[in-house]
Amino acid sequence: MLFMSDAPVKFRIDYILSQEYFYVHYLLAPIFCGSVLAVITPYAQWLLSYAQKWAIDKHSENIYLSKEKEYRDSIKLTGLKVQAAREEEKENAKIDADIKAEVERGKREELVTEELQTEKKLIQKEINNLKQLVSKEKQTIENIEIEKERLQDLIVASLEVMDDFFKVDNSRSLQQLKSRVEKLLTVSDIEASTIRNALRQKKELTSSQTMKMFDMVEAKIKKEKEKGNNIESNELINQ
Repeated sequence: MLFMSDAPVKFRIDYILSQEYFYVHYLLAPIFCGSVLAVITPYAQWLLSYAQKWAIDKHSENIYLSKEKEYRDSIKLTGLKVQAAREEEKENAKIDADIKAEVERGKREELVTEELQTEKKLIQKEINNLKQLVSKEKQTIENIEIEKERLQDLIVASLEVMDDFFKVDNSRSLQQLKSRVEKLLTVSDIEASTIRNALRQKKELTSSQTMKMFDMVEAKIKKEKEKGNNIESNELINQ
């Protein structure tokens, strides 16, 4: 107002001086405030520095707490990761153990199957051998029955011939009796019986009897060989 007003200078000075508590408000108060500010300014700077330091410390503490929290979270997360990894290892180990057990079970079952197959083959072989033995025994029994019947017929016929022999009264009857005897046995049968009797009595065989014996043995071996081949063929067919 003192500088910017258009009123005369004296009016402006009088107006200012006429203000209530002029000296208090416009002289003493500024001096007091200036003195107070002059006194407290160094302390204000110290307070400002202290406040700044407190703010920095607080900020550092907050950073520390934040880092500590991050560190704890990291430790906790690491622990969870380790625990998860251990659980995963346990689960993988369990799965591997189950797989291994399944593989071992499969191997055992395979071994059992192979053993059963082997036992089956052995049993089948024994069955075939028994069948072969039964077949041979059956054939032997049949041959014995046939031979028995033949011998029975031969004995009956021989008895009839002997009975008729005592009734012979002429050469014609004797010739007929001879013919009947020759019908009972073939020449080969008679020769074979003669050789067997000679061997049982330990008599020396003639050269012709020896040759005949060799022929008989060779024929018997050939017959047995043919029978064995027939049995093997039957076994292959049954398999």
